[in-house]
Amino acid sequence: MGAAPAYGCGTRLGAPARSTEGASGMSLKAADMYAYPPRGLCREAAARYLGIPTELFDDLIQRGQLPGPRLLCGASVWDRHHLDAAFEAFPTAGSSPAQASVSLPHDMADQPHPNVYTPETLARRWRCSANHVRNMIKRGDLSAFRSGGRLLRIRTADVISHEASALR
Repeated sequence: MGAAPAYGCGTRLGAPARSTEGASGMSLKAADMYAYPPRGLCREAAARYLGIPTELFDDLIQRGQLPGPRLLCGASVWDRHHLDAAFEAFPTAGSSPAQASVSLPHDMADQPHPNVYTPETLARRWRCSANHVRNMIKRGDLSAFRSGGRLLRIRTADVISHEASALR
């Protein structure tokens, strides 16, 4: 049995599709045994993820309003987190007609996103002090929560949202 395409794109970089037999005796194919969205997307899936045609997607990349791909084993793959940050930077309907030109700073684009940040790890990412991050949280500029009632943590989605708003 051949490998299934990854999320509708060319060849799959992971394990082959597995086949299971349903209650009716018919063969069911599962493309992936994990229940999470892919981090990397091919060109077509990235455009579909943003809800735009591939031609517009290519045009926005050329104009620098969307991030370019990473090369993974020779394949062009778009990082879903960077697409989210770029998408957040676009104006909403009824706001300023000028479109934001989005490009992530090079040192931020190359760093992986953990599930949550501590003030210290976020300070390393932003090249500032951990106290500055804590002060931003106290002022309400950055959302955070306490883990175990004591440990301060910042969600990745909040970090991406804050970085996208800073790029506007």
